[in-house]
Amino acid sequence: MPRCSVLESSRSARHTRVVPPHGPQLMAHRSWPSWVDITVLCVLILTLTIQGVAAADPPGFARHCSGFAQDPLLGALWPDTSESGMETRSPVLTAMVPRLSLRGTVLATYEPRNIGQTTPTLEAVFGLVPGAQRALTETPFSQDARAVVRHPNILATVAHALTPDVVEVHVAQQRIIQTVPLRVTDTTLMARTTPEGEGVLAQVAHVNGHYDLALVQTDKNEILQPLPYDAVLSYGTGDLEKPLGGLQAGDCVAAIITARNGQADDHGKDRLVLGKVLAKVPVATNSLTQTKLNVNMFTTDLAVQPGDSGSPVLALRAGKPVLVGLVAATMYPTATFTYVSRIDPLLALADALQLSASPPVPPLLVQNSHQPVPQPQ
Repeated sequence: MPRCSVLESSRSARHTRVVPPHGPQLMAHRSWPSWVDITVLCVLILTLTIQGVAAADPPGFARHCSGFAQDPLLGALWPDTSESGMETRSPVLTAMVPRLSLRGTVLATYEPRNIGQTTPTLEAVFGLVPGAQRALTETPFSQDARAVVRHPNILATVAHALTPDVVEVHVAQQRIIQTVPLRVTDTTLMARTTPEGEGVLAQVAHVNGHYDLALVQTDKNEILQPLPYDAVLSYGTGDLEKPLGGLQAGDCVAAIITARNGQADDHGKDRLVLGKVLAKVPVATNSLTQTKLNVNMFTTDLAVQPGDSGSPVLALRAGKPVLVGLVAATMYPTATFTYVSRIDPLLALADALQLSASPPVPPLLVQNSHQPVPQPQ
């Protein structure tokens, strides 16, 4: 039997070959049917080997992060790239991952304090101190977050970015008092590519407070652009106990966040932070984080900061970046635990919202050539 070697690029069959039982034989005097049999056998072996290699590749997401460096859009934000490359790619990404600015006024109560009084307790912030005299005031607020453009006028973000959690009350001759708002009286939501750039007025289209997800809709504009990566289901499919293709602990993830260079100021530049999935579920570190977590989150070690909420979190599937979630909360720098809200519950809603916002397509009228065309009376 002749010898048929297998391509050495196949990982599962490296150095594998079929060797004749009686050593190599001359091929010059083989008949034509024998050549056919030999060719068919080699093709069959090669086909089975390729199928074996494909089956050996693990389904789901990659554990190595090199795919992000090979992407033409994210490669310039790779941690080892120069600052000039970051500046070149930043305007492109800021149109796909805009900044959300929420401004408005709220009604809030606060407890008047003396100048020398210490920081109030958590009970005082919520007005639970027995006998405490609280005042009512209307105060302005502002908060910033990030979002990702799913469709030309549909943005995805986190729900808590659209509602003030804690506001500051400025009282004469007193320090700034932080308190919980009672009711929002007025809000304005803008999507901007840069902190001081031209903005696009936005409206809240859908809020899922339980999963901390939201959709924002803007008018037609030429400022924002959809992120060119598919949004995929990260839970996986198959058996509920052993799902296939879902995010697993150890998988690589990356987030596009604001580049602050150690400062809190936002200069309109972005950077890419890399990390790993620590757990497929939210891992609570204390009683305070338990109130902020939900079953739709997974835990990572991405190093983010306040203001990065709503930033897109990407993973690698088949070597290509895909959108899997949004930055929701972090315990950094106390602990490098960052919680990501999976994008899964928003996928169908975003597509339906985009279809409803699209102009209707006129029906196609098919005229039978054999039928007379009705004449106007």
